[in-house]
Amino acid sequence: MSKTNVRIKKAELSDIDILNKISVESKMYWNYPQEWIDNWMSDLTLTEEHFKEQYIYKLEREDLIIGFCSIVENEKEYEITDLWLIPKYIGKGYGKLLLNETIKRVVKKDKEVIVESDPNSEAFYSSQGFKTFDRKESYPKGHFLSLMKKIYP
Repeated sequence: MSKTNVRIKKAELSDIDILNKISVESKMYWNYPQEWIDNWMSDLTLTEEHFKEQYIYKLEREDLIIGFCSIVENEKEYEITDLWLIPKYIGKGYGKLLLNETIKRVVKKDKEVIVESDPNSEAFYSSQGFKTFDRKESYPKGHFLSLMKKIYP
């Protein structure tokens, strides 16, 4: 797919329904049981508060929002809280473009950038220079997220 008609813009609160739909569809791409998706729904849902606390950027292709990335700045680090794409765009370079451009726009201080990565996303983040430093148990018991970090100058 061509990336010539894409642009990254700051997301607006009016985008919230589309962004929330994308996060759920993207998570479902990995064929998790519906019970797990239901349990994770609060983690997959942006709220009005997120728009106040986080930097949220959307990726548009032509006039369609195809993904978004959000980062929050904490005292000691930046944290990627969301990176989601409409499933048909996964694995085609759009995630890399969205992640790197969002980091470029948000990360202004010499702090680590961390992410709690789903097992299906660990290889992606690793390919972008992130290193796994720990694991965190998630739902269901025995399912672990990789805690990954990268230092940006």
